[in-house]
Amino acid sequence: MSADNAADIPALETDLTEAVRVDCYVRSNVPTAVSERLTALLERVRTLEETGTLADVQVSQWPAEHAIGDTDQPTREELVAEFDEWATEHGYSLEPGFCRQQIDLSPLGIDDPSETIRVPLVALVFYDDADESMQGIVPCTNSDHGDGKRTYTVHEWLTAVERHASEASPHDTQTEQRALLEGSR
Repeated sequence: MSADNAADIPALETDLTEAVRVDCYVRSNVPTAVSERLTALLERVRTLEETGTLADVQVSQWPAEHAIGDTDQPTREELVAEFDEWATEHGYSLEPGFCRQQIDLSPLGIDDPSETIRVPLVALVFYDDADESMQGIVPCTNSDHGDGKRTYTVHEWLTAVERHASEASPHDTQTEQRALLEGSR
């Protein structure tokens, strides 16, 4: 299965001709080099929104893992549970991008170990803009791939969608090419 076409990436189970909203979750407190790469990636997502390929893009930092105070915002645990439910229902896994890890609270082993969720640097969650139903998430892994597991990444999805968008609006007539050239002067 090629990732050259957005339709070939099943992590998005909707047609790009429909209105797709993307919630983009990013980690905070990352090194400068990683921050620059995240910024470039977010610019790609915003460009897809500006060109009309995506209906809406919301960028947020990953929320706190557990509820802090009285808030109506979902916790990281709640978000990942929602994502995991979608993935399970559609034959995907969130690993290795999302990973649950056991941590000992006490070096002496007095406390019961707790579980923490390691989230990816960036995740894109797709919703049908009309009915708000979740349509997909990257990164994710499809275990039903013919030759074993297949992990779909954010970069790969963006590349496929950018390629799809450029193929969907070719400027191959002389009139369109002339208009583009004249507009760039």
